[in-house]
Amino acid sequence: MDLIILDHLSFTYKDHAYIGDDFEIIHDIVITQKSHFKINKSKLNVAVGDYVYVKEDGGYFGIVENIEDEKTHLVIASVDFKELLKVEVLVESFNGNVATYIEEIIRKTYLQNSDTKQNLNYLSISVETSKLGSFVFDADKVMTIYELLELANRMYGVYIKHEVIFNDGSFSGILIRIVNVTRGLKIKADSLILEDLIINDSSKESTNKAIYYPKTSNLFFKDTVIYYLLTDGTITKDNTSNLRYPKVISKVETYSDNDYLDLDTKVRSVLSIDKTDHQISFMIQKKNHSLDILRTLEIGDFVEFIHKGKRYDSLVTGIKYVSTFEVATITLGEYRLKLTEKIQILSKNVNSKVGNVTVNNSGYSDLDGGEF
Repeated sequence: MDLIILDHLSFTYKDHAYIGDDFEIIHDIVITQKSHFKINKSKLNVAVGDYVYVKEDGGYFGIVENIEDEKTHLVIASVDFKELLKVEVLVESFNGNVATYIEEIIRKTYLQNSDTKQNLNYLSISVETSKLGSFVFDADKVMTIYELLELANRMYGVYIKHEVIFNDGSFSGILIRIVNVTRGLKIKADSLILEDLIINDSSKESTNKAIYYPKTSNLFFKDTVIYYLLTDGTITKDNTSNLRYPKVISKVETYSDNDYLDLDTKVRSVLSIDKTDHQISFMIQKKNHSLDILRTLEIGDFVEFIHKGKRYDSLVTGIKYVSTFEVATITLGEYRLKLTEKIQILSKNVNSKVGNVTVNNSGYSDLDGGEF
């Protein structure tokens, strides 16, 4: 198996090295995870920031973050290509085609930037969905493109995939595909043999009440608006509903005159069942598992996981390979157990203040034919 090195400025071939069975590839959309490759060379034409490409098993494409010289060999550490999108941009409230909105932001950042040194001429974008939706942001809101993608994925099922493009056998560019994740499957774990199955729930209680007070500067709207999250996942203003949570966990915010008409949309990012606030992991045999649907799981797929009578509305957030592509460790959910990972999640939430967002599962399609 070859590890190909590509220049980060020109996207041209620089070098390559053979990889044996000493590698670890991690895909994770919740936190930054490093992949590692031990190569059979003591010298390699590579620099931090260059791209690495592995063709096996659908391909791995990442960005070199660290090069360790072990005298007899090198260890290359890389992060997923999507880390490139962790660049801050100014966002505005939007209503329309979510994919087009994302395309415009990526294009302005990396293809039409007034700072030509930031433009990546080898990058292309393909919009492959027309999912309608809206975002409501505070004025002068700054966030990363990656955080915006997290919102789009959880609220509307819009996600991105990337592909390395070849022209006459030569590397020619990177295609970012903006797609709608309509694929969903139901995994009835009690009826399956899932190796090393581990289920961990977060102990955090969900916010189920949001109170919006008018700002003192408001001229037109001066009512206090209160929303309640119900146990079936819906949001209401009716405080007498039998579906209200028995224990109230509330959050208070203020709104301006301009915010008032968008409160029904904005509250969706505040009230959440925290459907993905768990970590479910298991191993699968990529080529020998009896169910094709499990062998072809991809990052971002929606999953309804059923175990001992409890249902988890989740999504695939991690896939890990160690020393072989024959076995994959699948992770569902956004909760992480390791202290370093918890700190990274906490830091991300503090910096972005994106908040929790309800996963919209209207796109479920039981491609597997139902429960199995």
